[in-house]
Amino acid sequence: MASRIYEPLRAAIRKGEGEKVTAQEILDALGPRAFGLSIIVIMAPVCLPMPPGVPTVAGVILSIFALQLILGYKSPWLPGWVKRLKINRKKLLNAIDTLERRLIWVERVAHPRWKFMTSGVGVRLIGVVFLILGFILILPIPFLGNLPPAIAASILALALAQRDGLLAFGGFAAAAGAIAFTWKLALATVGAINGYFG
Repeated sequence: MASRIYEPLRAAIRKGEGEKVTAQEILDALGPRAFGLSIIVIMAPVCLPMPPGVPTVAGVILSIFALQLILGYKSPWLPGWVKRLKINRKKLLNAIDTLERRLIWVERVAHPRWKFMTSGVGVRLIGVVFLILGFILILPIPFLGNLPPAIAASILALALAQRDGLLAFGGFAAAAGAIAFTWKLALATVGAINGYFG
């Protein structure tokens, strides 16, 4: 059975010609679920070992989308420099495949329910959590430190795309775990630095 989430993403990435695809081309092809699906696309590369700058850029874009959700935007808007960002189609498709394998169980249980959590005030609350996760991704954290916030953001994005309020609560729990993990990692790093120079 074709994936309700990942197949539309793959179709959006494959659309057009050339080795690379721009962020705007993907956004234009995603349709009415653009917020949720766009965030999944953004988080997919962060779930793989990538150069240090990738999570930072992903965190900035996630923060931009988060602010728009908080302000009540109905569809995502990107600044010009983000619209023009070019991404290798093959690498992005590979990243989507990896994310699907990790979150396939989430998609299987996701369906529209508790819609109050994915509309109105609920969407704004999700936006606040996205903003916190985006800030964490901007920080210079090693790969494993970026993985929990990326997974949490992906679960919340799936909840938005599927209008699944119960899944949104699961995303909040994952986000709380990601924040706690990052805090402990930061304390351990500071302790190691103090121990080295102490």
